[in-house]
Amino acid sequence: MCVLLCTISFSLNAQPKSLTLDDVIRLSQENSLEALLAKHRFRSSYWQYRSYKASYLPSVAIDAELIDMQRAIVKNSVFEDGSWVEKFGESRRLNSSLNLLINQNIPFTGGRLLISSDLGRLDLLNDDPATYRSTPISVGLIQPLFSFNEFKWEKKIEPMRYKQAEKEYLEKMEGVRIIAVQYFFDFALAIENLTVLEFNMVNNKSLQGISKERHQLGTVDMDEIMQLEIDGFKYENSYNKGLLDVEDKKARLRSFLGFNDKVDFELLTSTEIPSFKIDVNQAVALARENNPGILSMETQLMQAESNLAKAKADARFNADLVASYGLTQSSTEFIDSYKNPQGYQQASVGVRIPILDWGMRKGKVKMAESYRDVAKLSVDKQSLDFDHQVFLEVMEFNMQEVQLDLAAKTDSLAKSRFEITQEKYLIGKANLLQLNDALRAKDDGVIDYLNALRTYWNYYYNIRRTTLYDFESKQTLTEDYEGLVN
Repeated sequence: MCVLLCTISFSLNAQPKSLTLDDVIRLSQENSLEALLAKHRFRSSYWQYRSYKASYLPSVAIDAELIDMQRAIVKNSVFEDGSWVEKFGESRRLNSSLNLLINQNIPFTGGRLLISSDLGRLDLLNDDPATYRSTPISVGLIQPLFSFNEFKWEKKIEPMRYKQAEKEYLEKMEGVRIIAVQYFFDFALAIENLTVLEFNMVNNKSLQGISKERHQLGTVDMDEIMQLEIDGFKYENSYNKGLLDVEDKKARLRSFLGFNDKVDFELLTSTEIPSFKIDVNQAVALARENNPGILSMETQLMQAESNLAKAKADARFNADLVASYGLTQSSTEFIDSYKNPQGYQQASVGVRIPILDWGMRKGKVKMAESYRDVAKLSVDKQSLDFDHQVFLEVMEFNMQEVQLDLAAKTDSLAKSRFEITQEKYLIGKANLLQLNDALRAKDDGVIDYLNALRTYWNYYYNIRRTTLYDFESKQTLTEDYEGLVN
């Protein structure tokens, strides 16, 4: 295994940590702000889905009115001289009640089942005894007969949204890997650039000394010595800028990983890469199966169908059925209010028939149909573009191993060429222009190789993000979602 050590440290008090690319990626998954935000977004989606699931379970509530006191002049009906007459009189009363209510949604029909039990007490604040009214049990049903069934469509859409949230979390975490690659190689390239500049400064000083000796012998012109001095000033200026660039890139990586200023580290850049090719058809199929963008398109279509179904339901004849049955009793004694309860029933059917709305309902249906058709066209277009993008990404990735090999060979040849040209320059068989050209090629070679390595890992993790599949281990990416919310 070949390893390039990219290291620079200005801390004298602590031994720097050595971080590989895998270390940086692991730490970014644990500590970076982007990873923490992805986790919190998923938790929000998780609890939203849990709330949806809870809507299918019975809800239980207690409604208590502890004190309701009234003292006022009100109109009352009183029986006088064999007939009822209305008179104003003083009303003094104290009410209290306790109600237990169980509510159960019925997803299949879109209705609601209600079960309740309540107890009330009335005090007239006079010499009359308090009275109690109990309803030990009451069962009610509220059932829309022809209206839009929201539960039916939620049962289709909400699970898709939650699955999309799971996939989006995985996608965002793969995106964190890509960001980690960027910060890692930004720092590695800054270090390598500084190393190159330092080598060039030292080499330039050596060449200046040799050239001055050769000038005394008459084999080197003064303008060549002056050019070497100019190049030396440029290297020194670039080196000072390189120092700042290294500190900047290091601070950015430190911040991304959640390190404080006391944590020092160095990079270990491995040239070892996984060697495999990706089948384009397999990648497209996996992307269509796993990518949250595809789920988003399907959810978009389902939502459009739901909106159309609602518009059609709102435009036609509607009716609501309300029915209830219960047992009730009243007494001046608490215990007696639960003895021999009497049954009561209630049933009603409400009807709403549209007669004239100047085409408003029809217009809403047409708008919903148009939205559905536009959604279909948009999704079809996005699907084609998505497949093409996956195809391009896979083809680009499959070329990266060759590109990296070519960059490595170019770097090796450029180093050899520089060494040969410098030897020729020292014995007078090459001029300064040839030496500087070989030096630039050497500098470009090592930087280009690191950039090729960065490009490889960018494509590698971008394919993982698109397909949510690890082609190296041949496993679909997954996560312990329950663990994320605990």
